[in-house]
Amino acid sequence: MNVKKLIRPELEALVGYTPIEPIDVLGQRTGAKIIKLDGNENPYGCSPKIYQALANYPYYHIYPDPEQRKLRQALEQYTGLKYESIICGSGSDELIDLVLRLFLQPGDEAINCSPTFGMYPFSTKICGGNLVDVPRDKDFAIDMDGVKKALSEKTKVIFITSPNNPTGNLVTEQEIIELVNTGRIVVLDEAYFEFGGVTMANLVPNYPNLIVLRTFSKWAGLAGLRIGYGIFPVEIANYLMRIKQPYNVSVAAQAAVLVSLADIEYLRSNVKKIAAERERLF
Repeated sequence: MNVKKLIRPELEALVGYTPIEPIDVLGQRTGAKIIKLDGNENPYGCSPKIYQALANYPYYHIYPDPEQRKLRQALEQYTGLKYESIICGSGSDELIDLVLRLFLQPGDEAINCSPTFGMYPFSTKICGGNLVDVPRDKDFAIDMDGVKKALSEKTKVIFITSPNNPTGNLVTEQEIIELVNTGRIVVLDEAYFEFGGVTMANLVPNYPNLIVLRTFSKWAGLAGLRIGYGIFPVEIANYLMRIKQPYNVSVAAQAAVLVSLADIEYLRSNVKKIAAERERLF
C-alpha cells in the first residue's frame, strides 16, 4: 500500500514550520548556560501567584468548560468588549488556523505582508489556500497600494500584525479601515499590544469583517501554557464556537489567565522593564 497516494498533494510537499527549541534542549546540545532571545519569551516569567493557584487547583480530572465562561467574562472586563465577541484558543496560533478553516476553500488566497509572523503562510498552506506575499516597504511599513493591487476574486483574508513581528511597526486606524473596506476578512494580530499600547479592538463592533487577535504568551509570560484570544464580530464568533475543538483551552491555562488578570500591575511592571531594557540595548 502506498500511503503517499492518499495524502493531500499540497501537504505531501509542504515544508513544516520551523519551531524554536526549548531552553533545556539547547543547554544539553551546547553544554552552556543559555540566555534565550529567539522566541520573544518573557524573561521575567509569569505572575508568581500562578504557581500556587495551579498547585491548589482541584479539578484536573474534569474537562475544561467548552464555553470558556469565566475566561471570557474576565476578558470582557480586561478588553471592555462584549463577552459574545471573545473566543480563546490554544495560543493565537489555533485561532489563526480556525479563521482560515472557516473562510478558505482550496485555491483561495490570503495576503501576507512580509517580513512578519511565520504562522500565517504555514496555516494558509495547511488549510489549502494560496499565499500572496506583499513585501513591506523599505521602512517596513505596509505597502497599501501593493496590497490593493494584489486583491483578486479569490482573496479571502488579509493578515496584518501591529506591532509587527519582527520589525515593530504600528498600523494606523486609517490603514485598517481602508483594508476592511476592501470587503475581505482582515485579521489584525496584536500579540504585542501590551508593549505597543495601540489597539484597534474598539473598531471590531463596527465592522463585520475585522478580527483582532491577542495572546498571553508575551506580556503575561504564559507561552508554555498556550493561551490566546480573539475579538471577533459576533457572527464570526458564533461560527468559530461551532468549529473549534470543544476543550481547546486546558484548565491550567484558564486558571493561569484568571490569576494573571488579577495580578495585572505586577505583569505591567515587567512590560515596563522589558521596554526599558529594549531602549538600553538599542
